[in-house]
Formats: sequence, C-alpha cells, structure tokens
Amino acid sequence: MIGKQWGVRCLLAVAVLVLAGCGSSPAPRTDPGSTPSAHSNRDLCVRMTDFFHNTLGVPDAQVAELSQGTIDAAIGMTGSCYLNLQRRAPYVAWLTVRNMRKPDHTDPTGDRYQRLDGFGEDVWRTPDDSYLTRVGTWEGMLAIDDKIATTSSVPLRMTDQKVQDTIQFLIAITREMQ
Repeated sequence: MIGKQWGVRCLLAVAVLVLAGCGSSPAPRTDPGSTPSAHSNRDLCVRMTDFFHNTLGVPDAQVAELSQGTIDAAIGMTGSCYLNLQRRAPYVAWLTVRNMRKPDHTDPTGDRYQRLDGFGEDVWRTPDDSYLTRVGTWEGMLAIDDKIATTSSVPLRMTDQKVQDTIQFLIAITREMQ
C-alpha cells in the first residue's frame, strides 16, 4: 500500500511540474543572425567619406544623391552608401553591409573572386577593385571605380598600401555597423 501511494504521489508531482512549465523542454534558441544593426546609413556614409578623404586621398568624394534619399534610414539588416565626385556624376564607389542571417554561407565562386589571406576575416578581391568580407553573419562589399576617382585631378591608383587600407577599412566598417 505504501508503495502504491508513493507511486501516485510521484506521478502527481511530475504532472504538476510539467503543467507548471518546469519540464525539461529546451530553452528557445535565438538565431545568431536575427539582430538588426542599430546604425543608420548616415553612420556608414560618414565613415566612408572620411576614408576616401583621409586615407585614399580623394578630397572631392561626396555622398551621392541616391544615398541622400536614405541617409537617415536605419541599416536594420542592409545598409548602403554611394559616393560620387559631383552631383549626378557617375559613382566613384559604393559600399553595402548586410546581415546574411547565417554564419555558414558559401564562398563566392568563379574566376572573378580571389581569396586573400592574412586579414583575420574572410576577404575576397575582384580584378576591378571590388572587395568582399564576411564578419560573423554580416557581409561587407566595397567597389571602387579608380577610373573615375581622382586625387587632386590625378586618377586614383590603388597601390598595395591602398588595397591593404581598403580591406582593413571594409572589415572595420562591417564589424562596426553590425
């Protein structure tokens, strides 16, 4: 009789715990890529123009009209900035950061992308001076048209040092904007 009462009491205790939510159900998992950026496109554009003025030596770089329309928009999951040298002129550069929502997306493929090592993050470069990096679930892309960009009326030449600086900037801005 005592054994039967003990068994009934145990069953009742388990039922109460399960109904009260104290069961062994797993804690809800959060998607590591679900967090949007708290930054605005303005933050992205300010950093980009500073980089072009101070590091690449393109003093006339300015935020293009396309980006002006969304300058105060929150980046959320995607942000971008376009630069030109004068109003309604072709773009000298564009930068996009976006949350890919997963850290294990596939690498870019094809002859166009050359993987670069030694930067602490995944980095690729294309022959036309476009750069791609991945930081966690975020991807940063920066394209520079050095045929349009000028440094005091001299075409921008992407030296080895400027390429290194550009890649470091892209990694840093991608980290910062996420």
